[in-house]
Amino acid sequence: MVVTNPEVSSVRDSDRIIGLLDSKTIKAEKGETLEKHLILTRYDTARAARGDMLKVEDVLEILSLPLLAIIPDSQDVLRASNVGCPVTLNSPLSAPARAYADAVRRLQGEAVPMSVPTDRRSFLDKFFTRRAA
Repeated sequence: MVVTNPEVSSVRDSDRIIGLLDSKTIKAEKGETLEKHLILTRYDTARAARGDMLKVEDVLEILSLPLLAIIPDSQDVLRASNVGCPVTLNSPLSAPARAYADAVRRLQGEAVPMSVPTDRRSFLDKFFTRRAA
């Protein structure tokens, strides 16, 4: 599993790690291939459209890995981190939590459509969702 965010420096570092995985692992030394997937974190469609970060297509072109999930940038992740709790438990209805759950389902072989999750929630979701910090 390769996890990166859509900033040029992070994607370049991930590309180097992929090269190491393909050449320096025990499987690589035996001539076997190592199955790899990509999780793209902290993705913001508006910033990507402005050119402030790489678009999903650009990251996929550079890394050439199958995309497992796109995790949107969200304050819910920061809040969960501040209380020491995974976002999937702290804010289970948040877009990042839903995206992680979809990634797990894909790893288990389910055919889950790929989309760029957003943090748009109904008023009642916002009102009744427990907030940390």
